[in-house]
Amino acid sequence: MYKKMLNYKFRLYPTTKEQELLLEQTLDCCRWVYNYFLDKNMSEYDMNYILTELKEQHPWLHKYYHSKMLQMVAKQVAAARKVAVGRLSYRKDEDFNAFTYNQSGFRIEKDKLVLSKIGSIKIVLHRQPVNVKQVTVCRSKTGKKWYAVVACDVLRRLYSTIIKYTKPAVGIDVGITKFCHDSDNHAVENPQFLTKMLKPLRKAHRRVSRRQIGSNNREKAKHMLARLYERIHNKRHDFLHKKSAYYASHYDLIFLERLKVLNLTKNHRLARKILDASWSAFKNMLQYKANRVIEVEPAYSSVDCSRCGHPVPKSLAVRTHACQKCGAVLDRDYNASLNILQRGLESLMMLLPVERREVTPVEIAQQRSLKQEAHEFIRG
Repeated sequence: MYKKMLNYKFRLYPTTKEQELLLEQTLDCCRWVYNYFLDKNMSEYDMNYILTELKEQHPWLHKYYHSKMLQMVAKQVAAARKVAVGRLSYRKDEDFNAFTYNQSGFRIEKDKLVLSKIGSIKIVLHRQPVNVKQVTVCRSKTGKKWYAVVACDVLRRLYSTIIKYTKPAVGIDVGITKFCHDSDNHAVENPQFLTKMLKPLRKAHRRVSRRQIGSNNREKAKHMLARLYERIHNKRHDFLHKKSAYYASHYDLIFLERLKVLNLTKNHRLARKILDASWSAFKNMLQYKANRVIEVEPAYSSVDCSRCGHPVPKSLAVRTHACQKCGAVLDRDYNASLNILQRGLESLMMLLPVERREVTPVEIAQQRSLKQEAHEFIRG
């Protein structure tokens, strides 16, 4: 067992206009403090020291806003400076959409989130958070929805190198034409949420560019554009969560290709479709949902024959794998998924422990069955 920090996102429903106004004023205060510290070239410790003097100069900071929340703004500025490649720019209203309560100033009671200096807000809990360390309140890009990201320090079971899994293993090949094709010959079509919404997105972008800067009509057009992007984001994450939950519940061992997505996006003809597929988000969801996810090298997974290992070179346009040596005719992605499963099982055999230990007859049978399965895949 080991401790791991997990974030859970819950929807907030401010019940009154005054409560929503308090949340927006808190965002404005944090943005003001953030922009104030941008001009001060100092460490996080010095910023926290200056913050006490700033409260004396501006008593409203101490009266209306929690101290720990303001200290998290200084931490945010210090973290931004570490990764910045140039000078940091000031945050505008639409660019600052979150504030954080760390260690204190918050409390969750049934269906209420109690925040210091703000009050209790209705929260929809789809699970009961335990050992809460931090709460981040964030506003959506449209400005109409509020969320609470709750960080919980939970105990996770560390997987063992002893193979004693009861569910089968699967290899998954991700792609663009099809989102994924697994070694059980299940194919999932790529929904292409961004590609299907390109026409309304282009129209919305033109509408924003034609409006006068600073006018109310421009703000309305920007709001409509943000709603379109939010809809695409929600559809994509709903799809990814459902598919990752399916594989996590049906398989104990999941093998994926170790893809370098940033290098793949250098191909400008395929970059948009690759990013729209969100392979990295799918992998991250599998890693925290599934029992064990192992990445294998992707080299020649679509070229080598899954039965005999003979290389069959083909272009991306060829979607069928036809081996001249053994006569195997398979779908290109299905052949790749079988190779991924075979490589994953081979790599797992190398991780088996060599020390002696007492095992039950059930564990011995499970180890023998998985070893037999691995050798059968190796023989083709």
